Amino acid sequence: MAMLFVAGAGCTAPSGTINASENATAAPGTIAASYVATLNQPSAQSGYLKMDTDIYNAGEVVGFTVTNDGSETLACAGNPPSFSVQFQAGNGLWATRMGTGEPNASETSSLAPGASTQVYRFVTTGWDPARYRIVHDCGVEREFLVRALPAATPAPVACPADTVTVTPWITISPPGDLYAARSFTLHGTTNLPAGQELFFTIFSVVDEDPDQAAGDEELFTTPVEEGSCGTNTWSATGEIQATGEFFIWISDAGRNTTAIKRFTVYPE
Repeated sequence: MAMLFVAGAGCTAPSGTINASENATAAPGTIAASYVATLNQPSAQSGYLKMDTDIYNAGEVVGFTVTNDGSETLACAGNPPSFSVQFQAGNGLWATRMGTGEPNASETSSLAPGASTQVYRFVTTGWDPARYRIVHDCGVEREFLVRALPAATPAPVACPADTVTVTPWITISPPGDLYAARSFTLHGTTNLPAGQELFFTIFSVVDEDPDQAAGDEELFTTPVEEGSCGTNTWSATGEIQATGEFFIWISDAGRNTTAIKRFTVYPE
């Protein structure tokens, strides 16, 4: 079961081999990605396309470079090479979101082993939540997700005085309809303090004892985020390639406070 969890410009070198690297910062008024997460990629060469994360909120800036980590020179269309961005439609087919989608075949260039292109950037304002793919003219592709902006933070409210000691708890909200190979977000609430790390895992219901199975699975972490009146929140964004019935299990570090919920992943 595969599972994960949480504007263009050209190269700086003249005609021939590209051997220049360039560092750059986000343009004024743009929003950089605020967290780091990675997706399963279509090929080993996808790692040549360097990004700070594979998951972005709509409106954030995607920045990347291409670095030839191999031992062979990469042949590139265009001089300098460019890129396009495709999106995966509901039928699973890829369509062009930005760029021409057709490399410039009238000119060519190359990227030597160890060399990097300059930084490319584009802004995802107005983009629909979906899976996208950067297609660079040096033959390298990398996929990323754009998710909807989180809901606006509600105005603070006055909390009633509470002097009663409350037992720690964690809840998991109903996941709703989830589909294979599509990004989703699981979330819930807790009275554990903001900033504390929770540990969670997802596994198939074929395991007979969920509590024991949870102990055998790889654990992911997510922080508790501040809520209001002692009720804080947590969330985890990810993707499951398989279909069927699954459990999500979540706990504090000492496994003293836990929660578990069953959900279904449907075919796309």
